[in-house]
Amino acid sequence: MSAVLSRTFLISLILLLKAPLCWGFSVSRVESYRQKASELRLWEHPKWLKLGHYEKTLTGFKSAFRGQLFIHPEGYNSPQLELEATITALFSESTELAEKYTKHPQCRFLARRKWLINQLQIDSTDVLSCAQQQQWKQQLGATSVAVIFASADLGNPASSFGHTFLKLGNPQNANNKELLDYGVNYAADADPNDGIFYAIRGLFGAYRGVYSMLPYHQKIREYINLEGRDITEYHLNFTASEVDELVDHLNELDFTSAPYYFFTDNCSYQILYALDVIRPEMRLSEKFSAWVIPADTIKILDRHGGLIKERKFKKSVHSEYNESYARLNLLQRKALGEAVSQLSLAADYELTPIEKAEVFETAMQHYAVISYREGQNTEQQKYQLALQRVDLGVSTVAPPEIKTEYPETSHDSSALYLGGGNLDNQPYSLLKFRSAYHDLEQSDVGVVPLSLIQTGVLELRYYDELKKLSLHRFTIMNLINTSPVTQLDRNLSWKARIDVFDSFRPDVEYAIGQSYDLNLLGRSRISFFLDGRFVKTESLLNRYQAGPEVLLITKPHDRLGISASLAYLAQYQDLPHLRFSARMNYQLGNNWDVQLYGDDRKDYQLSVLKNFIF
Repeated sequence: MSAVLSRTFLISLILLLKAPLCWGFSVSRVESYRQKASELRLWEHPKWLKLGHYEKTLTGFKSAFRGQLFIHPEGYNSPQLELEATITALFSESTELAEKYTKHPQCRFLARRKWLINQLQIDSTDVLSCAQQQQWKQQLGATSVAVIFASADLGNPASSFGHTFLKLGNPQNANNKELLDYGVNYAADADPNDGIFYAIRGLFGAYRGVYSMLPYHQKIREYINLEGRDITEYHLNFTASEVDELVDHLNELDFTSAPYYFFTDNCSYQILYALDVIRPEMRLSEKFSAWVIPADTIKILDRHGGLIKERKFKKSVHSEYNESYARLNLLQRKALGEAVSQLSLAADYELTPIEKAEVFETAMQHYAVISYREGQNTEQQKYQLALQRVDLGVSTVAPPEIKTEYPETSHDSSALYLGGGNLDNQPYSLLKFRSAYHDLEQSDVGVVPLSLIQTGVLELRYYDELKKLSLHRFTIMNLINTSPVTQLDRNLSWKARIDVFDSFRPDVEYAIGQSYDLNLLGRSRISFFLDGRFVKTESLLNRYQAGPEVLLITKPHDRLGISASLAYLAQYQDLPHLRFSARMNYQLGNNWDVQLYGDDRKDYQLSVLKNFIF
């Protein structure tokens, strides 16, 4: 008990020394502030609702956040109660609240205080200096803000759709010192060993979403160096005053959390919401009806005229290595293995000097990735390879310039398909809706190249002659990851699909294998899988199938994508089943595609799809 009294006395003494103006608080003035707020109904003001991260519900406004963002015990459920409690706490003296926040509430809720000062004409004697917080903000020196987009990584369930976070810019860190800036991240407080269970738990909000602030160079190291993901910086046209207010609000979010939902209340949604707090009129977080996907949030920023003032693209060392490796022919790739292991090439390799030079240059990039990823000192290996390269004395052909294609130029994530087809001589009309977010044959801009991510796909068919409407297929999940094998990475490729056909017949497939890039028809990749499949047939018999599959994907043109699959699936007490399917997608224009499909079951269809943000 004495310890509690001592701590209370110490906090009171600190408040007296640090904030002597607290003696200016007046009970009558506080009551006048509360009365004016009531007359103005400030708890209904868009700014106040954003400051509390409130959402409109059937019964009113409610915030998903819990913790120290709210002063009133029921503040998360009542903007009015929270406003009244905030006015009382900010412009009165409370040892209990000072102990809870380790500072006077005014110095904890700087963004709220700033807004209330303007709305209620707060007397200057009721405003504390908050010297400690002001000194910290001066050291941070943030006068600009950028939204950072990190590209997707299918090898990490937490990054399957990409990731966004904020960067606070200090003008003193200009001229290549921007790594000293700070990043602000919102992410699930999850165990990195959860693996695929991350996605499952994230669907149901089983994780806490929390804000954190850390040096920007740590995020760069994590994404570009360790994970090999490209990032794009989108610098916004916020003023220095607005950035200062953003910093104040982000500090208010310390020691708070909200349920993290993978598709909705995620990193991108909360980043947009934080920007909305500063400019409520933008209503960026309200532009989505259902899913909030990182690439789509960048499009919302881009389509909000003038918000993005500058873009900066940063390619990872791993991406540079992959591009260099993809240009090598088969013999060069074989030679690369020797160059990496022996730091030299045998004289009997039938390569031209230019081809050998390309091998050595790729080998040096190989060791550059190893240095970043594993923290090894590879300077000696790169030096020996450089000596071999210099001895050749030839100039390699400059690689074709790859145009930087920003994520916001990709197709939108949801799609509506309209078309027709013929199944075993039965014509039908087709209507299909895809929740998210990318077909295998569509343009790869902004997504993992040559990959498939589909969730929530509903396909209806109307058979014209039979006058029958049926739910042909509902796809819960359909994923294909074809990360290629290189000298650096012995990646595993995999497929995972869960479908439900008409009459509620499940069809589940999983496959694992390896993929290889081909110097064929532009960008091409071939994958070899071992498939396992369970399906309930129309006769309601269970079928278990297994066998090899070959998948070829090619993108001969930026607008054209083709895939072809051949599988030999044996099944218990039945003949082996040879399966074939092919699909072609052509991009007609911005967010418009046409697709042609056919398979061995004599199912042929032609459809036009419109991509949009849902």
